[in-house]
Amino acid sequence: MPDPAPLPLILVGGVHGDQHGFRRTLHFLETFQPDLVLVELSPFGKAFRDRNRRTLQQTFAHNLLLAARHVHLSHREALLHPEIKSVRRQLALPFEYRAARRFVRNTGNRLALVDSSLFSRRMIAHWPELISSSNLSSLLLSPDTRPTPAQTYEWAARHICQGLNPLAFTGERWWQTRDPLWQRREQFLATRIRSALRETAPSRAAYLGGWQHLTGTGPYPTLRELLGLDRNSCWLLDRGFLQSS
Repeated sequence: MPDPAPLPLILVGGVHGDQHGFRRTLHFLETFQPDLVLVELSPFGKAFRDRNRRTLQQTFAHNLLLAARHVHLSHREALLHPEIKSVRRQLALPFEYRAARRFVRNTGNRLALVDSSLFSRRMIAHWPELISSSNLSSLLLSPDTRPTPAQTYEWAARHICQGLNPLAFTGERWWQTRDPLWQRREQFLATRIRSALRETAPSRAAYLGGWQHLTGTGPYPTLRELLGLDRNSCWLLDRGFLQSS
């Protein structure tokens, strides 16, 4: 029986803390011109942010002021703390979606949200605790140990190309992942992407999400493995295709 035809799909991996992520994603889309863009965002996650953006921002801003006073930092110092930046990114619509939205508005191409709403509900349920003044105070007192986006991209490229153990990397804490919910999420993403490809039959499609989905040696099958793709189908936002040697 012949092997199935390869999927007309590129997996695009970004680092969530990438300050150039929006520009890099938009540049990729304008260069690659996919007629279908699949984004790592769930319908529930988008709708929740749309409905609650103002309340979330107001609560976060108020609690951050309290937290900054509690730990004797200025508001500016608090805003610049890496852990606080990470919280703000969680509350906002991801740069991948914002770039894809602009691209499809300009081109008329298609956009699909393919992440799991069940997963989003579980994550968002912790947001009241996440943005509480007590938690923000604790985060402000924590040391700055996060790798830079450039360091993370470098690790991602080496991991994807050399099959390094992802459990050794904790920069985005994604691989605290023995929770079976994460495994079900990967399977959901793969199923949803295959369904979208069948329904729309694009000539070329691009998935925009975290770099970890592009790896191939995790504690369970990753999105790339579930879709049967190799690293020739992987693109990192800071450097382009990761070709096989």
